[in-house]
Amino acid sequence: MSHRTVPFSFSNDRGQTLAGLLELPAAPPLFYGVYAPCFTCTRESHAAHKVCRALTNCNVAMLRFDLTGLGASEGNFAETSFSTRILDIVAACRAVEKEYAAPKLLIGHSISGTAALAAASQVPSLQAVATLGAPADPRHVVNGLRRHDLVKISGDMAEMTVTGRKYTVKKAMVDDMETYDMAGAMAALKKRLFIFHAPHDDIVPFHNAADIRSRAVCDAEILPLSEGATHLLERGDEDAAFIAETLACWFGQHLE
Repeated sequence: MSHRTVPFSFSNDRGQTLAGLLELPAAPPLFYGVYAPCFTCTRESHAAHKVCRALTNCNVAMLRFDLTGLGASEGNFAETSFSTRILDIVAACRAVEKEYAAPKLLIGHSISGTAALAAASQVPSLQAVATLGAPADPRHVVNGLRRHDLVKISGDMAEMTVTGRKYTVKKAMVDDMETYDMAGAMAALKKRLFIFHAPHDDIVPFHNAADIRSRAVCDAEILPLSEGATHLLERGDEDAAFIAETLACWFGQHLE
């Protein structure tokens, strides 16, 4: 019997239904985990699909889901913020705990990796957090966009151009990203931290991995992906396999 992919929907703290897919291995899972996709990515993104599928091959059950206003989830993306992203991640973890078992692993890609760092302290069952191509601080994202004139504010709305695509959001999203206390969030992070990053990431530069590590008060490790890895993991499956095998190996020695 092969693995199964089953629909898994749940409500966030604002009563909106978020759509997810639960990847279940053929055998009873060793543990459950949650994967949060990148800024405007969905549960069907290259990275989400590849990493979660690779983990099911290691006998781990993984939920990958669409954040508010993205993919098949309810809500308006323009009205979300960095803080609501954190709340969505916490809601996903609590939903898995309610229906299956308390999750042991949280993975966040890109800005959702940054959000995962902040969300982790609200999920006591987690033993490890993994970031994938994550900015060290949400304000770094806004600063980078501003340097290239990719953020335009008009009244209470903002237009952000991310990877060549324009998104209209509330100015409050930009404000939240610029003022969120990531130093405080990192000080509260007491889980094992894995920092995966492509050495030549042209969207979130590799130095962000070192910046995350420098702020960590927990046991943290930087794990470079392959030389050809991209931010979105479009090329092959080797990096997803590396991520899954690294995490599965650690859990094999530390699973509670």
